[in-house]
Amino acid sequence: MAAALGGLLVAVTLSLTLTAQRRRSAITIAQDSDFDGGFQFCRVAFRYSPDGDGGGWAVDYPQADRNVSVRLAELTRTPVRLHGGEPSHLVTRLTDDALFRCPFVMMTEVGTIGLDEQEAEHLRTYLLKGGFLWADDFWGPYAWNIWEREFRKVLP
Repeated sequence: MAAALGGLLVAVTLSLTLTAQRRRSAITIAQDSDFDGGFQFCRVAFRYSPDGDGGGWAVDYPQADRNVSVRLAELTRTPVRLHGGEPSHLVTRLTDDALFRCPFVMMTEVGTIGLDEQEAEHLRTYLLKGGFLWADDFWGPYAWNIWEREFRKVLP
């Protein structure tokens, strides 16, 4: 019985590890060639603060990214870029020039974010040029305080 239970535990652990590895390998950082004029959901991959609170930038990735794009296409006349029949979604870092090709960027679980000077400067430039930032998924005042502290580096 103990050997069967141990074998089951190993199988489940291996399955979860392979699933997580597949998910990570599917993340592709946006390149200039990804932009063709159609709407693309752009998610920001950010570094974590050591005192952060939350699950990190990849929470609900990529399902939420696809869902927002599908709803946008259903409810508006906005042309949504497709890739393989699915809405295209991109991941960008704050220091990538591709950030400036995204009219809209989403950051989730920002109670975990840690910004350095270069990242803060790029995000500030992006916003002052008219970029739109959607930041969400705060879990209480601790996470909010971390976000506020880090965002003050962007817009003091």
